[in-house]
Amino acid sequence: MHDNQHIARLYLLDQGIRQGHIYPRWVDMLGFGFGYPLFNFYPPFIYYIGVFFRLFGASYIWSIKLMIIVGFFLAAYGSYLFVKRLIGKTYGFLASVLYTYFFYHAVLTYVRGAFAEFFSMAIIPFLFIALWNGKKNPSLRSAIFIGLSFAILILTHPLIAFPTLFFVGFFIVFAIITNKQKLRQLITYACGMIIALGISAFFWLPSLFERKFTLVDAILTKELASYKIHYIFPQQFIYSPWGYGGSINGPYDGMTFQLGKIHLFLALLAIISSLIYWAKTRVFSHTLKQFFLITFLAVFSLFMTTYFSSFVWDNVTFLHYLQFPWRFLTFSGLFISAMGAYAIFFLTSLTKIRFARYVAVIFLIAIIIIRYSPYFKPQRFIYTQDSKLTSFEEIAWNISKSSFEFIPKGVVTKKTPLNTTTVDIEKNRLPSGPFEILDGKSDVQIEKNNFTDKRFTIYAQTPIVFQLNTYYFPGWYAYVDGNNISINDINKYKLITIMIPQGKHSAQFFFKDTFTRKIANYISWVFFISITLYIFLLYWRKNNNHKTLKK
Repeated sequence: MHDNQHIARLYLLDQGIRQGHIYPRWVDMLGFGFGYPLFNFYPPFIYYIGVFFRLFGASYIWSIKLMIIVGFFLAAYGSYLFVKRLIGKTYGFLASVLYTYFFYHAVLTYVRGAFAEFFSMAIIPFLFIALWNGKKNPSLRSAIFIGLSFAILILTHPLIAFPTLFFVGFFIVFAIITNKQKLRQLITYACGMIIALGISAFFWLPSLFERKFTLVDAILTKELASYKIHYIFPQQFIYSPWGYGGSINGPYDGMTFQLGKIHLFLALLAIISSLIYWAKTRVFSHTLKQFFLITFLAVFSLFMTTYFSSFVWDNVTFLHYLQFPWRFLTFSGLFISAMGAYAIFFLTSLTKIRFARYVAVIFLIAIIIIRYSPYFKPQRFIYTQDSKLTSFEEIAWNISKSSFEFIPKGVVTKKTPLNTTTVDIEKNRLPSGPFEILDGKSDVQIEKNNFTDKRFTIYAQTPIVFQLNTYYFPGWYAYVDGNNISINDINKYKLITIMIPQGKHSAQFFFKDTFTRKIANYISWVFFISITLYIFLLYWRKNNNHKTLKK
């Protein structure tokens, strides 16, 4: 896979939790061995699923594999439920198979290894089910379902969650236009979005306001990650060769962006059959309105992957962090799959032969699986084990070289032969221990060396300059003999450096929440506790009413 970060990230989250932090923002080893605030910026949800499997004894490798399996099942089930609510469960099965075997699903899993984006494809159907429930039954209950769905999407992949707002906005406009309970719906959707932002505030608030302290802006939106060189050419929707390579400027990418000929055929057939259905019934029914919304959302998602949408990308600055316009295929999969199900719905409705829909759906499911399952396989198998993938050298060097955007701004960088930015460090400069004595003579005893709590007993024979081999980032504090002292980070790698006088001393370093993180945590706790109490009261009332009826 392109992205080989996942075992390391799961390992570090697992270690942080074992050290007593439910949500460890800072981890060691990454950032070339100097650590950095990984989970202050990178969405943690898929790794918590991995940690869940670790509780039952699964290896780190198998925990990631099981997370992928869960993602496929949830995506299949969610797309089934979504289309079932629209036109019935028979068509839901077809949509489920179309969505599961959408090419981009295979690209995310077996080519890119972009598992956070992959898992977002499992959550998006449930978000739209929640939106549909909010349309039919605007209420606080529906708002909570919307809020929880969107909050999980934010915690899975915030860069996908942001463009999701385009589709949510279009849906809300459609819902309000086609429903009489306009005010109640607006309140429901607004409450849902507020709940989502409230629950996930502990993540997105610090991520948004503290990214200025990192290299993110210098790396993620420029150079080879610039959105301007990653548009899809329309002909690639019809055909582009399957491969395990990367995305480049032009139509000759190393990985495919085709939608699938069966998917395209059924989508076009759905449009034609819907027009025939409309002409025959002469009624612009609610089903047709829903179908045209789905079609519009599918077309919009494809439009946003092409150069024709450049005026949107140029003016919506936050989209630049998405890097690749073809990421909008994440949304195309659901809507094109739903269109495919509508094609059979309209055709069988026109024929009025009841069993025809079962025959058509079973036949198409068989063809789709036979045709597309060969693409859902790895390029090659790597025979390895947890100990190798979680070693210091692997994480501090191999993994750190491929992803270092959360390293603090100010760390010295250089240009690679490809004219991209990288940290100016060689392998022999990786830290050999948690600290160094830069000047003076001293014996040092390590008392504790956790991610966010590092303690030393120092026997300084002379005044010394003590360097903690950890990047300075807002939230780090240093104490000598219990007294808070200032940190000096004016050096090549912005490492935490302090002065310690002669004699025996205790030196302690703690990574604490900043004011922004504290506020974000309080907001999330307030929303989480409030919603938990509300759900408990609903359950208690329902249970109480049931007992009363029995009496």
